[in-house]
Amino acid sequence: MLKNLIHIILIVFCSSCDLRTAEDYYNLAYDLEEKGKFQEAIKFLDKAIEKRPNFRPALLNRGGDKSILEDYEGAIKDYEKILEFDSDNTLALMNIGNNFKRLNQYEKAINYYTKALKTKGAIKSDSMYVELKLSKDFDIDSDYYIRKYEIKYERGIVYAKNSQHELAIEDLKEVITHNYEKANSLIWIGEAYLAIKDTLNAIKNLQESADMGMLDAKELLNRIKHK
Repeated sequence: MLKNLIHIILIVFCSSCDLRTAEDYYNLAYDLEEKGKFQEAIKFLDKAIEKRPNFRPALLNRGGDKSILEDYEGAIKDYEKILEFDSDNTLALMNIGNNFKRLNQYEKAINYYTKALKTKGAIKSDSMYVELKLSKDFDIDSDYYIRKYEIKYERGIVYAKNSQHELAIEDLKEVITHNYEKANSLIWIGEAYLAIKDTLNAIKNLQESADMGMLDAKELLNRIKHK
C-alpha cells in the first residue's frame, strides 16, 4: 500500500513538472516558424518567456511573428519588453520603428529609427561585426547589431511618407552609396524631388531606377512626360 502511494505521488509530481527549458520551447517555436505556423509558434514562445522573462531571442521572435500576423501593437509591446532590460538594443528599436510605420504613425517611427542609429549596435558595415560565436552562447549582443544604412533606408521612406522630403533624400542618398536597395531608394528619391518640384532631379533618379528594371519608376516617368 505504501509503495503504491509513493508511486502515485511521484506520478503526480512528475506530471506537474515542466522539464523543458526556455531554449527547448524556443527551438520548438522556430521549427513551426519555418513552416509558416506563426500562431502555433507564439504559444511555445509564450512558454519560453514564462520560463525566462528576459529571454531576448524569444521576445524578438514573438514580436516578429505578431508582425507577420499584423498584430503590430502586440509586436511593439514585445520589443518594448526587451528595452526594459536592454535599453539600447538596436534591433528592437528598429523593429518598433517598423511597426509604427505599418500603423502609419510616422513621427513615432522616425523617433525610434533615430534612437536606433545612436546605439552601439548601429554599425557601419559587415566588417564591424567583432563578436564571433566562438562559444555556444545562445544569445549574444552582436545578434542585435544592424547596419546604419539599413536603418536609414527605413527612416528615409518614413520621412518621405511624412512629407519630410529633404530629409528623405538625405537618408536615401547615403543608402545608395552602400549599394543597398538602390533601385527602390532611387524611386523614393525621385518622388521626393517631384514633391518639392525639382523635376530635373526627379527624372534623373527615376530614370536610373527604371534602367534597373523598376516598373513603378517607368510608370511615374511616363506620367511626368505626359503632363
